[in-house]
Amino acid sequence: MKSIHFFIFCLCCFLMFNCKDDKKPDVPSDDYPTIIEDDVLDTFETANFLTLSDVHLDSSQTNIAYGDVLSTGIDTWNRTMTEINTVAGVTKPKFMMYLGDLPNYTEDITDNIGKVLKDLRTLSGDYPILFLPGNNDTMKGDYHSFQDDSNANGGVNIFSLDPSSSEPWPIINRNSTTTTVGTIEYNKQFGFYLVELTIDNEKLHVIALNSVIFCEPTSRHQYIDDDKVSQQSAAQIQFSWFERKLDSLGSNDNVLIAMHIPPGRDGYGHGKMWNDNLYVNNKDTVSDRVQNNFLKVLSNHKPKIRGILTSHTHLDGLRRLYANDTFYQQEMVALSISTPGISVYHSNNPAFKSFSFDKSNFDLIDFTTYYAEPTASSGSNPYKDENFKYQSKSYTFKGTYNITDPKMTIFSAIDGMVHRHIINAYTKKILYVRSNDTYPTEKFDYNLALDVIFQQ
Repeated sequence: MKSIHFFIFCLCCFLMFNCKDDKKPDVPSDDYPTIIEDDVLDTFETANFLTLSDVHLDSSQTNIAYGDVLSTGIDTWNRTMTEINTVAGVTKPKFMMYLGDLPNYTEDITDNIGKVLKDLRTLSGDYPILFLPGNNDTMKGDYHSFQDDSNANGGVNIFSLDPSSSEPWPIINRNSTTTTVGTIEYNKQFGFYLVELTIDNEKLHVIALNSVIFCEPTSRHQYIDDDKVSQQSAAQIQFSWFERKLDSLGSNDNVLIAMHIPPGRDGYGHGKMWNDNLYVNNKDTVSDRVQNNFLKVLSNHKPKIRGILTSHTHLDGLRRLYANDTFYQQEMVALSISTPGISVYHSNNPAFKSFSFDKSNFDLIDFTTYYAEPTASSGSNPYKDENFKYQSKSYTFKGTYNITDPKMTIFSAIDGMVHRHIINAYTKKILYVRSNDTYPTEKFDYNLALDVIFQQ
């Protein structure tokens, strides 16, 4: 009996000694350093850049009502320029990306291109402006090749309309002291390029594609190869270059991809965005639809890709990209985010965006859409409002979805949402940029357009 009591006494002493030893001392020591709370260690910082697209300027017009014509009047454009300067004065953007379609669709194309380019050069602020071509940005017209036949051998393209030895397109203000613009690898014949931007000692690689080369032919348009290079050949040239560029970048590099026409379905009901009959070979000589091989390349380089910027629809949307046809069991490989147009032909309010990004790795954290509202009606149609003015109104991605985590990326937020949740918020709140037009010129099926999947 005594031995049992002695054993219990020893066990208690042992436990007391170890418990006491495990207790951290009140005074910090090398063995037990002071624990600093996360908010003290937190060095999370963001910066901003701007995106602008689909101006479609017709300087002969003044105010344009929802859906009346395809273009933007000079009054709305001038107000947009003023608003960009106001927003830039607050957000201090590191750069701007112009995502295509400078002029109106038909007459006076060259004059209106020159006007937009000239005006963009007058913007205040010390940040570079990067441009990429849309389907209207050629001298021959809508959906034509970047060069025409008379210029194919001379390396002359749309930017010859606006020659500048000091700051030639596709980048204005290359000597910015805010952002260092590195060497640009620019294909003058087709309009795509790669440029390295250095922002606060961190490097961002921007790949700007001419996705007009990939466009799907419809009853209303088709790709016209004025440069005598077929759409098939041009698509292979651009795709191979794109794959090589991503392969050449390191696993820790940061890449932002931009283009005018996004992949996926056309929410306006006109079929596919990219041509299903375009087959390209990847580096392993595997031939597949250009969209399929594009998705495969994104999947192979997913850790590098910080986002995809697009436009073309004139609406404020996004698209989830999957590298498999059974996408609900697969990981999203990339997220495409659209910038609305200034033109109100598709019944959207005029708008542009400011993106915030993590300064350490360029993850896209949030976006703010700045938009104009109509202040007068046109004739007897109250929904055909015109005379659009910016009213110091905006909305954010995170505000739309009630996301309170300041560090959560746009990608992570969307990746964690169900299809219905995304559709409901976008369709009801921001797709048409809070437009008052209850009868859109063309109804957009966002349920159809949201997901971009691999096609078997």
